[in-house]
Amino acid sequence: MSDLRNTGPKAEDLAYVRFRAPDLDAMQSFLEDFGLTVQRGYSDGGVEALFSRGTGGSPYVHITERGEPGFIGLGFKMASSADLEALAALDGASNIETIQQPGGGQRVRFSDPDGNSVDGVYGIEEFQRLPPDVRPPVNSIATRVRYNNPIRLKSKRPIPVNRLGHLVLTVSDFKASEAWYQKRFGLIHSEQFYAGEKSAIIAAFFRTDRGQVPTDHHSVCLAQSANSGVNHVAFEVDDWDSVMIGHDYLSQRGHVSHWGVGKHVFGSQIFDYWEDPYGNVLEHFTDGDLFDASHVPTLEPVEALLEVQWGPNPPPKEL
Repeated sequence: MSDLRNTGPKAEDLAYVRFRAPDLDAMQSFLEDFGLTVQRGYSDGGVEALFSRGTGGSPYVHITERGEPGFIGLGFKMASSADLEALAALDGASNIETIQQPGGGQRVRFSDPDGNSVDGVYGIEEFQRLPPDVRPPVNSIATRVRYNNPIRLKSKRPIPVNRLGHLVLTVSDFKASEAWYQKRFGLIHSEQFYAGEKSAIIAAFFRTDRGQVPTDHHSVCLAQSANSGVNHVAFEVDDWDSVMIGHDYLSQRGHVSHWGVGKHVFGSQIFDYWEDPYGNVLEHFTDGDLFDASHVPTLEPVEALLEVQWGPNPPPKEL
């Protein structure tokens, strides 16, 4: 196994994803039902757009620009202004640009090997955090800590999304994409997956390298495929009850369930996947693994990539 840990620029988290859709009203309705807070405006290219945020401080984690439906790309939050400057010195980088969108900041833009727009950003102003749901403690056989405090959940509503967690990209050349993302954003492996021979690695989960600071099991997954594109984008919610309330509400609103509810093997998340009006897949998740840089990646057969600990098997389109 290889892990191209570098001393170059590093990202500390995902910042946002970008899509296009011809009907912004339909997208706004879905995104609000999914639990995001939507603001209308214009991209810094002058295109009418939806800027959707969670309860965290980011002014937007999901952007929808008016246009033909499809995935545009993603952005990484860089660890420092020096990392942004180092990024701008790499092959294929734009100049450092001022972002003319909510929160301002600066950006360096690339196209990845499959043509996705990929940004490194720094200095986007944090908005005031919205208050999260607070659930009473969980009683179990081992820990019986909630007493005189019955649970009365507020249901039949959109469940608030907190933050953007990760996305999965299918790529035409795994090795080329792996090297490209690691060089620019300092990503490190959590697991790698092989097909047939153990040397034939065709997929991996990547997390940001924050040293001793724990970070998500993965910010990006890359997987070799005949068709490149985005597989899904995942957003974190507070807890298991949040996943289930969100599931019921989206069902009641007539949205298309894609996969779930279940529990992943790799990452350990409780997951629930839904399709937006144009077939893009968005996931609610909670209770994911956190690793620091000391975690040693494992090598797994690719057949294990989509295994679940409980819940339904993946739909045929995932396979």
